[in-house]
Amino acid sequence: MNSILAVDVGTQSLKASVVDRNLTVLESARISYVPQVKSKNRVEIGAEVLWDAFVKAFAQLKQGPEVGALSFSTLCPSLLAMDSDGTPLAPIILHLDRRSYRQAVWALSRVGEERFLRITGNLPIPGGISVTSLLWIKENRPDIYGRKGMVFGHAVTFFLKRLTGRFVIDPSNASFTGLYDTVGYGDWDSGLLDDLEIPREKLPQVVMSTSVVGKLNKQIADTTSLPEGIPVVIGANDTTCAAVGAGVTEPGGLMNTSGTVEIMVLCLDRPLVDRNHLLRTHAYPNRWLAMRTVGAGGASLEWFRNAFCREMARESFYDEYLPGFLATSKGSEVRFHPFLSGDRHRIRQRSGSLTRLTLNTTREDCLLALADGIVSFQAKGLKEWREKVPLSGNIYHVGGGASEAYTRFKQKFLRDFEFVQTGETAVIGAAKLGFEAVAQER
Repeated sequence: MNSILAVDVGTQSLKASVVDRNLTVLESARISYVPQVKSKNRVEIGAEVLWDAFVKAFAQLKQGPEVGALSFSTLCPSLLAMDSDGTPLAPIILHLDRRSYRQAVWALSRVGEERFLRITGNLPIPGGISVTSLLWIKENRPDIYGRKGMVFGHAVTFFLKRLTGRFVIDPSNASFTGLYDTVGYGDWDSGLLDDLEIPREKLPQVVMSTSVVGKLNKQIADTTSLPEGIPVVIGANDTTCAAVGAGVTEPGGLMNTSGTVEIMVLCLDRPLVDRNHLLRTHAYPNRWLAMRTVGAGGASLEWFRNAFCREMARESFYDEYLPGFLATSKGSEVRFHPFLSGDRHRIRQRSGSLTRLTLNTTREDCLLALADGIVSFQAKGLKEWREKVPLSGNIYHVGGGASEAYTRFKQKFLRDFEFVQTGETAVIGAAKLGFEAVAQER
């Protein structure tokens, strides 16, 4: 096998890349889409939108028909209810969704904060930990929940079912369901399932990230022009794949991913549980990832562009105005509280705000406050981690928003660390996991 098709399914686009054994990207195609914001707290996307993007992206790849395997990096959480044959029964409820506050409070009252943290490493955050969305469907869509043979999963479950016929999920995705033993790197926790009254048969099988789930079936091969019978590897969620691709696999390693969501990531060799960060398994056994998350990182910048810079084309804002501004900005009295999509670390949701505004405040003051607020939030998390575990001196800056200007801006604020601009590494991580899985299979 000389090359693999690595697919990175993101919140706003799907990227498909042909990657060789040296982890060199030979060619890529990206298809964009727009999540549906149906109200102030509902954010969804159709599973078929993601599938159509996958088919269109692959069709643009000249070397696609020659790949020897397929591996995934997927957005998470991304709860989807599916029929017994994998047909979506409702749109995917995305990580930006906050409709399930009441269900989160109920789940917390049934299980308790201490037990949630001790088993899952996370609290049942509305939308951010997908059990709350599952419980919302149970309460509000009994026609779906009561359907015989229906299964809940994440976006990866949908893709793997369609490609191989199996309902599966990897540990990194399962970690953000609120039903999986993340701390023990185990399986679905039977006690949590009993307490929350969720039947085990409604959940997919958990398989390791370096698992060949099956062979590509003939029907999908015929409709996509992918080679029939090639191995399909489950991979991991997008942040975990990015960590693999950046080489952040040893204790103390740090990564900062800048995209729709802004995340500071710490690699651990033992689970570190805290209310101020999220915890998930890494792609490899005996490794975990602590994550401090701003739900609307790049999304905050996009909000600012739409609200205050409508005279600029999107390309002009991101390619010219924003880099030039970050390079020359000096300081602002305005303060930004970075919770435009809520708080991924708290059940009671907060909202974003700009404070210390005066009659002299300019839009540039507000833009600087946005960038400063996100970096300051992450700086606080780094300080808390440093008090508990040894940290690496390097922070690998990855993701679609990890531009040179943004990297330099962060470096000015976090001088105790050396930022290493690394670009997009999720597809590299997915490819690496794919090659490892196929080698183990043999």
